[in-house]
Amino acid sequence: MQRSWNEDGNKDDAMYLNVSVPLENIFGGKRKSSGFRNLSTQFNTDFNGSHQLNVSSSGNSEDNLIGYSVNTGYNLDKESENVASVGGYLSYDSTWGGFSASASASTDNRQQYSVSTDGGFVLHSGGLTFTNNSFGSNDTLVVIKAPGAKGARVNNGTDEIDRWGYAVSSSLSPYRENRVGLNIETLENDVELKSTSATTVPRSGSIILASFETDQGRSAVLNISTSNGKPIPFAAEVYQDEIMIGSMGQGGQAFVRGINDSGELIIRWFEDSRTINCKLHYQLPAQPETLGSTNTLLLNNLTCKLVNH
Repeated sequence: MQRSWNEDGNKDDAMYLNVSVPLENIFGGKRKSSGFRNLSTQFNTDFNGSHQLNVSSSGNSEDNLIGYSVNTGYNLDKESENVASVGGYLSYDSTWGGFSASASASTDNRQQYSVSTDGGFVLHSGGLTFTNNSFGSNDTLVVIKAPGAKGARVNNGTDEIDRWGYAVSSSLSPYRENRVGLNIETLENDVELKSTSATTVPRSGSIILASFETDQGRSAVLNISTSNGKPIPFAAEVYQDEIMIGSMGQGGQAFVRGINDSGELIIRWFEDSRTINCKLHYQLPAQPETLGSTNTLLLNNLTCKLVNH
């Protein structure tokens, strides 16, 4: 509420009412992390025939790459034409840059449209990499190299590794220790990162390279038993072509990376001061089963034969 007096001593009263409803708090766990997140209502009046009502709502996608909002309003004025309006806004942060568009229209024949884009790119030894963030010549940048790690987010922001294994980020502070991290939860490919963070102390205006070692070999979970029915010890090593590609877990289950379409595996462990080798042959089916919603293959009912027991 507001009350004021003009120079003639007459009072002017006004009321401003704002109500904001956090939709995600109301619906709690029943609601997905995407969609409209809040609903806002604003009502103004001067108690003298002039009233305004505005309602708006905004939200974003689950990965925060898409943002949107809608609004509508109604202006009631006793001294002029009543006007209703509606509008909307949409933004998208792609790996090529940021894009946004807005539009509005009202009953007094006013229409507005706008489209904008921003972003940047860096030319480096690995090629040309785009970013959806704008930066200047004095900004400190990092080029992240992670072969095969397409989709991994940089520092939980909107920058992500592209299809060529690179990303650019400008979220660095010069002359300070900065942590460059990758979020593997957004990975699109079956790839393993040997580490997910790196530390650097850049100079102002510099462009540095942060490399992450990756293993792009195909991963699989194998359920293995021995030909004599004895369990395979926990942590026994799995070899392919004399290269260790995984180890045994509990219940005869092994996780491996780098498996071929077909071949021979040797499971090796030590028992009574002796090296025990258990050999198996495998052949991937034309349409192999995968583990849940991942790209990790699942191979069941594999049997290895003890070769020096």
